[in-house]
Amino acid sequence: MPALDRIRGASRRTLYLVAAGVLVLAVVAVLVPVLLPERDGASECRKAPVSARALARDPARAAAALDPGETVERTGPLKRLLRPGGHPLCEGPDGTDLAGRALVAATTGRTAEEAGDDDIPARPHTERAARVAHATVLLLGRGRDQYLPDFPLGLNRYLALMFAAYIQDTSSAATHGAPPDWEYPTVTDDEAEYEDGGGNWATPFPNGHDVHALFPQYEPVRGVIGRVAADPRAFATLYDAERARYAFYLERLTDAAQEPGKRARDGLTATESELEQTAAFVALLMASRTKAVHEGLAPSLAGFDRAVLRHTRGLYRPAGHRVRSRPSAATLAQRRPDRTAGTGEKAARRLMDGRVQLFTVFDAWVKERGVPAGSAEQLRVAMDSRYVRELRLP
Repeated sequence: MPALDRIRGASRRTLYLVAAGVLVLAVVAVLVPVLLPERDGASECRKAPVSARALARDPARAAAALDPGETVERTGPLKRLLRPGGHPLCEGPDGTDLAGRALVAATTGRTAEEAGDDDIPARPHTERAARVAHATVLLLGRGRDQYLPDFPLGLNRYLALMFAAYIQDTSSAATHGAPPDWEYPTVTDDEAEYEDGGGNWATPFPNGHDVHALFPQYEPVRGVIGRVAADPRAFATLYDAERARYAFYLERLTDAAQEPGKRARDGLTATESELEQTAAFVALLMASRTKAVHEGLAPSLAGFDRAVLRHTRGLYRPAGHRVRSRPSAATLAQRRPDRTAGTGEKAARRLMDGRVQLFTVFDAWVKERGVPAGSAEQLRVAMDSRYVRELRLP
């Protein structure tokens, strides 16, 4: 009997120990997720909607499905695609890549594959496509903390393609902001004409067929562009697009450095505004590059610059004579470069010196077109001043 009692006692102790062990495991299972710091929500990301696969192949269908409407109130489908706030998109083929491809299709009228092919000319944007672009910036302009954008970096290359397709509207919004007296997300060339016939506030060279996206609010659009430019490939896309627009603009000015149709007494106000826009946008990109390195999104400035050199399409130069054609603004980023940017460290440093790029092109244009020295100096000072202010150099 004593032996049997000892066996029964041992069994009870074993049972108690097992029960205690189960209780400890249960407590640990509850407490560990609470006590451990969050890992940026990496384990809680979400895939893009299954429907995005079909939208990525059909631009017209994508624009119709994601169109927020004239009052930009129907943003639900776009929110489900981009997932601003809450659990973010997963990086990779089934997350950011799939959502990004659908977004490019909806906003540019071309698939992501076509958007990178210069042999497939872009068509003027539709109202629907431009509204989707507007709403994209509206949704991504505020992060989960309602302050800075924090969308997944895997979207960057696709957002860059979107912004490049609207480069006239993009650089204008990032440097001048949206017009205060226009309440709609888009505007046509005809709607943007000044009533007195003195020009067009959406574009300096309207062709009468374009629809422009008016990106919302000054700081959010700059925040989105700044985060997009943290990726060297996306940076190169935006940098190429603005430098192409710059060459496009210069070659359409008169030999007096004025926009056609302007009177001599109008001076260089319009030209100054456009050239300051380019200077400010290029400086914004350069400042974003520096910020990306400081925030650990890029390893080093030198490494970033080498990567941009690998991705850039090349250098852009205006024609040596006045060009009178007025292509769609949607095609500006498709302009073919006039020469390569070169290779090696020296080429990378030269490419990524915004001042060098701007003024090498400007000075050559002034010489070829015989622009009066006083006018050239006035424009040069205006560009340089705006570049310095935007870059926040001492």
